[in-house]
Amino acid sequence: MSKFLQFHTLTSYPGTLLNRDDAGFAKTLPFGNAKRTRVSSQCLKYHWRHYDGKHAIRKAGDMSIRSRRTFRKKIADELVDEGFDERLTAAVTFGILEMARNGDVTKGAIKDNVQPVLEADDPLDELTIKNIVVFGKPEIDYLKSVAEDTLIALKDENYDDDSVAQTRDAIADLLSDKELSNNLRGMSNAMGIDAAMHGRMVTSDVLAQGDAAVHVAHAITTHAQQREDDYFTAVDELHDEGTGGEEAGAALIQSKELTSGLFYNYVVVDVPLLVSNLEGCARNEWRDADLTLTTDVLQRFLHTITNVSPGAKLSSTAPYAKAEFVMVESGEEQPRTLANSFKHAVEGDDLLEASVRKLTQYTRDIDEMYGKTVDGEIVPHEDRVCATMAKSEAPAPRSTVSDIADNWIPSQLTTHASA
Repeated sequence: MSKFLQFHTLTSYPGTLLNRDDAGFAKTLPFGNAKRTRVSSQCLKYHWRHYDGKHAIRKAGDMSIRSRRTFRKKIADELVDEGFDERLTAAVTFGILEMARNGDVTKGAIKDNVQPVLEADDPLDELTIKNIVVFGKPEIDYLKSVAEDTLIALKDENYDDDSVAQTRDAIADLLSDKELSNNLRGMSNAMGIDAAMHGRMVTSDVLAQGDAAVHVAHAITTHAQQREDDYFTAVDELHDEGTGGEEAGAALIQSKELTSGLFYNYVVVDVPLLVSNLEGCARNEWRDADLTLTTDVLQRFLHTITNVSPGAKLSSTAPYAKAEFVMVESGEEQPRTLANSFKHAVEGDDLLEASVRKLTQYTRDIDEMYGKTVDGEIVPHEDRVCATMAKSEAPAPRSTVSDIADNWIPSQLTTHASA
């Protein structure tokens, strides 16, 4: 049975352009009775991954590297800098890449893969592939060590290095070792912390596969979009010196869209899958795993989603804000967003208070429809807690963000694991 943590936040941003579309305008989304300003989940996850502050997720352990150039930049180039032959390094590294990426572990497949690299005019260029791969640092270090050991072993092989066929065969003989083949085929499951959380994305390669344990919705405003075009100029400070003061006007005139809004954001964490991804255990064995890293990651994650802002137009809008409401829920039932609290766009002078009231009422309505009755009272399926600046009645007992991170989340994980 799955165990889920659900995170709901409300965060207000005045005069920003948090996430732009291909034309440079704020991303939007029609919802309910109004168009809303939107921040994509990809944008949110990017800034959460790259945050480097006090509670940064990356400080819990090794993060992943996402690139098409990983095998070139992090393996082959470094080995060449250490003195290994460029052509041999490229061929060996490409053979390892295809073993891990496509399962090409037979001697014949390895030969077919390394020969074109040995014959290429610029063999290192063959290591830049079409799609992004995602690896954690320990996995990259392991792949580099395999390549280095193979290159060292090649020095003891009896072959003519001027012969492509003999060089190809020598490399294939070394890489087709059964234990090594099994290890490299298993590399498709290798993950850093961020890949364990958010999965491997944007490519069809085997190396890119991995289920995300953290599901992030697009953030939308609880109210109708609020926007304004910002007209601005750039003044040429040496203009008068060049014209004798006879010409007037700016060197640049442009306008840029700005928006303001209170954004609702929703995140779900599949706890057994997160433990499985982080610890390398089977999903159904997560209760027996060490939960120390998972606990640390989730504590940092709460601080991150309540404190880290999308970073567009930093110099001109300073888009920094902290969540003014956060609720965390724990349970076994299928998760459900509370965005539907805002199908009818919030109106009024105090958007936070109005939004919290609507969210509270919607939560109660859901509980009444799906909750269970105990001694005549409706009991929700989820345990929940919240922290908020709003004075209105909240949908859960109040606490602080620090207390939720330090105490509530660890206690819920312990409860889940022992259930």
